[in-house]
Amino acid sequence: MEKKYQVFVSSTYEDLQEERKKVMEALLQMNCFPVGMEYFNASDSSQWEVIKSLIRECDYYVLIVAGRYGSIEEESGKSYTQKEFEYAIEQGVPVISFVHKNPGILPGIKIESNPKCKEKLESFKSEVKKKLCKLWDNADGLASQVVLSLNSLIKTNPRVGWVKANEVSSADANKEILALRKENEELIKQIEEIKVTPPVGSEMLKQGEDSVCLHFISPHEQSVELNTTWNKLFAYLAPMMINEATEFGINQALRELCFRDYRFNYKSFVELLSEDFYTILIQFSSLGLIAKSEKKRGIKDTNVYWTLTPYGYNEMIKLKAVKK
Repeated sequence: MEKKYQVFVSSTYEDLQEERKKVMEALLQMNCFPVGMEYFNASDSSQWEVIKSLIRECDYYVLIVAGRYGSIEEESGKSYTQKEFEYAIEQGVPVISFVHKNPGILPGIKIESNPKCKEKLESFKSEVKKKLCKLWDNADGLASQVVLSLNSLIKTNPRVGWVKANEVSSADANKEILALRKENEELIKQIEEIKVTPPVGSEMLKQGEDSVCLHFISPHEQSVELNTTWNKLFAYLAPMMINEATEFGINQALRELCFRDYRFNYKSFVELLSEDFYTILIQFSSLGLIAKSEKKRGIKDTNVYWTLTPYGYNEMIKLKAVKK
């Protein structure tokens, strides 16, 4: 029977998006099923249970390490990438790792700047190199190494894998399909629940009825302060992001808000300080209320678009819906 294998791809995300894409494409060409955590915005205990379940169900585990250590789980003090690696080993899932040959050549944004995280990264790499490990220095080369190494690992350590339904007995197939369907439904339920809950750690951030002060500059360099709350600010901006809104449009809406409160005769010249504008976007994003839109656009469209997350949509309804 021809088998297809499920492969969990683990790494930090923001700094390795291109590399992950290349590896995923290479795995698909091998007729493998790549599994990744791209659809998670943050990490918490509920998501960790989903991740563990996926790792247990995978046939092989691929780890990619470059210059970042990744987000840290507070209780253990370890990054989620390291926790995934250790859990795969604990569960007996065959692991193959790929460590960047020369992380010093990476752009500054892709290198760990926190001294403690640097130390943890080096310690983690030392542990990784004790297992089956290869070095890489570019995305295409990495993808090629994954294919060669995984093919070799499959030959030396074959796993259960997946087969077509017509290649196994009907009774066994039906039993397995029902079990997988149930597990899939449970995973989908967990993922949907995660989408409408605030990110872990967000309770430490200013939000809700906490105050926020916005600073505007008039044509005569007059500084104007607008005091409001995070709830009022989100309730004002959220409806325009039900589908999506450009950063320019959001900025314009904030200028309108200032004009409405101060009755300027020169509203088109009132400017919100850039620092305040991006603080608003970062804060709402960190609270899990908004995210950058992933819709594909024409090559000439250089706008940055933001949209409500499912959690953000629910919070908007709580703030804006008219109650009896």
